[in-house]
Amino acid sequence: MNAHRRIKTSACALVGVIASLDELHFATRMRAPPDLFELRLDHLPNLRKSQLLKLRRPLIITARHPAEGGKKLRTGRRSLLLKFLPQATFVDIELRSLRELREVWEEARRLRVGRICSFHDFTRTPSPAVLHKKLLGARKAGANVFKVVTRADTLCDLLTLFEFLWSELSSMRLCVMATGKFGPISRLFFRDAGSSFIYAPLRYPLHHGQLTFRQLRGQHD
Repeated sequence: MNAHRRIKTSACALVGVIASLDELHFATRMRAPPDLFELRLDHLPNLRKSQLLKLRRPLIITARHPAEGGKKLRTGRRSLLLKFLPQATFVDIELRSLRELREVWEEARRLRVGRICSFHDFTRTPSPAVLHKKLLGARKAGANVFKVVTRADTLCDLLTLFEFLWSELSSMRLCVMATGKFGPISRLFFRDAGSSFIYAPLRYPLHHGQLTFRQLRGQHD
């Protein structure tokens, strides 16, 4: 049984994003933490394993590609991901990076770490046909979840994402969100429309249209 199936999460799990040491310290003191934490290792290149001991939730690890919103690293993403893979419940690798990080992808399978294949476009929302093609690539790679984040500044963009989520749910687990003007409503609406995860920065949004953990939890409650 895969690691991601060993944990119990709600129908839509809330993921708190840790992208700074301040957010890491905050996460260790939370009385009501989210369902999972995501470690943005591209923002935490000097992170030590001992610093994770007080996190009381399963971990998603990722080191985002610079072309998809990641921070440039002096050291390779491969070594950083492999370092923390044994502590992870999920690893998130972009579709574009599967070849570059093939060793990490295969090691995750061996360790029974859930594999999230992701696609991010912070400039626009592609057509349903483009999104479907990328989903096929993620499914072919053996991903457990396909994650899509695009910029939605028009109602048409938001409806495109909803149509994709609604029509493709039967094929695999999906995580769908938006940034931009319709980012906030997407994170409120899509959690009830079938998205497996909804992400929220613990304190500091990295992109326009993201709701912080407190904002999202407040709306949910």
